Amino acid sequence: MSGTPLNRYLTACRSAASLASDSLSKWLGRPSAISIEQVEAMPLEKAIGLLGDHEGTVCGCGMAISGSLQGILVLLCDDQAGLALAAMLLGREPSDDDTWGDLEQSAVVETTNIIGCAYLNAMADSTGADTAAMPSPPWFLRDFAPAVMQSIVMAQPLTGETVFLTRTEFTIEGSPARVSLVFVPAEDASERLPGAPA
Repeated sequence: MSGTPLNRYLTACRSAASLASDSLSKWLGRPSAISIEQVEAMPLEKAIGLLGDHEGTVCGCGMAISGSLQGILVLLCDDQAGLALAAMLLGREPSDDDTWGDLEQSAVVETTNIIGCAYLNAMADSTGADTAAMPSPPWFLRDFAPAVMQSIVMAQPLTGETVFLTRTEFTIEGSPARVSLVFVPAEDASERLPGAPA
C-alpha cells in the first residue's frame, strides 16, 4: 500500500507538515506541531459537503498558486475551531466570547503563509517539478461552506474539479485544533500530483 499514488501523496504531506511544524515553532517561540490525520482526493462537490453546510460558518485563508503547481490552497476549519486556533497562536486561552478581529485574522493568515509554503515545497518535490510553486499573499475567508468553496473556485479560473482534502491537527503547547488543508489544483497540475484520481 505504501507505493500507491495516494500514499505517496500522504508521504509528501507529512514531509510538508514536518517542515511547517519547525517553522511554526520558530515563529511562535514555543513547541508546536502539525500532524496529518487523513488525505483524500475527491470531486469538488463532495468536499463542499464534508466541510460544512448552509447553516454552519467556516473560515480560513486562501492562497493562489502559480508556477510548477497552479491552483488554490486553503486552510479551512469551522468558526469555533478557527477562533480557538487564533487564540492559541496569540498565546491566549480559547473562550466562547472570542470574535474575529484584525489580530485574530492576521495570526491565521500568517500561519497559512508558513504552512502553505512548506506544503507547496513538498508537493513540488514529490512531482519532480524543476520550478518552484509560488503562492500569493493569503486572504481571509469566512462564510457558509458552499459560499467559501465558490469563492475559492472563482479566484482561480483554471482550477480543476478535483480537491485534495488533507485533515490536519495543530498542537501548540499541548492544545490541539483540528483544521483541513484543501488544495484545488488547476487541471494541468491535477494530473501530475500523486494521488490524483484516474
